Amino acid sequence: MKFKTKYIFKEFSINFVFSFLIIFFVFTIRSIFQIVDLIVKGSFTLFPLLKFFFLSICISFQIIIPLTVLTSSMSLFSTFSSNRELNIFAFSGIPSKLLIKPLLFFSIIFTFFLFYFNFFIVPEMEFQKRNLTTILKIKNPLSILIEKEIIKDFPDTSIYIEKIYKNFKFRNISITKKEVDTTIFLKAEKGKVVYNSETNKLLFILENGNFLVITKNSVSSVDFKNYEFYINLPASFKKIEIEPTIYELNYIKLRKIKNLDSSIEFHKRFVFSITPLILLFLGSSIGMNLKQKNKILYIGIGGFISIIFFEMLTLGEIITRKTQNTIFIYIPVLILIILTKRFWK
Repeated sequence: MKFKTKYIFKEFSINFVFSFLIIFFVFTIRSIFQIVDLIVKGSFTLFPLLKFFFLSICISFQIIIPLTVLTSSMSLFSTFSSNRELNIFAFSGIPSKLLIKPLLFFSIIFTFFLFYFNFFIVPEMEFQKRNLTTILKIKNPLSILIEKEIIKDFPDTSIYIEKIYKNFKFRNISITKKEVDTTIFLKAEKGKVVYNSETNKLLFILENGNFLVITKNSVSSVDFKNYEFYINLPASFKKIEIEPTIYELNYIKLRKIKNLDSSIEFHKRFVFSITPLILLFLGSSIGMNLKQKNKILYIGIGGFISIIFFEMLTLGEIITRKTQNTIFIYIPVLILIILTKRFWK
């Protein structure tokens, strides 16, 4: 029995790694598409984008792990069945159902991990991801400044800078600003530009220049050695402080809220956490019946089952909101158990 346990562990590990890599790759592609979507919308800040990508991948583990357990168990027992190894084990006095026993160790570890992951880590990462999305969607006024181009992204203002250095120091700048009946022409040999996110202003610290003020009745010109000129920016440039939603609260904060939304969220996370145990039995029973060695086939079946799972979870949430009874959140668990019993027969 000890030899057979080691053999089952080994075969399950091989199938698990293969399934994990394929599923992980699929979710990586999905995260890349999200990054591309942000870039297309004008967000190209390397570090925040990399952090967004990392968070997207990490959050996906709450789905990747259960799905990997499902597909790897299907693939393992399908191979055993098609190779007639199940018959060999049976002749040795080991019924098919007992072969799952050594694999419960894996599922229990994954279940405990997902409990902590879903209730404490994922909410924080979801909040960071949403915060990053907000930051990436906000225009950075400093990034708009490009040397040797006329910048017209700021309201009623045109800016031309001949040369921009590090820390947004510059040489030879021209600014034209219109205010009702007044037009200001400003030139300076050098200076620096600073963005104040709190006041949402763009401050130009200028040296050695002059400005011309033209109104309906007068024209005035002033030379200066040092001058500060600022531009008030619209709200689209200002960072919005966001608060965590109920989906972004950890277990401790979630339990302090006594309403239907918090209860639904709690039970949904519980369902996601126990799926490795249920999917181990479901995958094993499906594999024994289908007897196919094609691993990609089982990843496809796993994807189809996951779609059913999410549809049933959505249905359960809708019924829960109508009936005020959270027991309906467990509809997908009930469906999976029924499917498992059906295939075991």
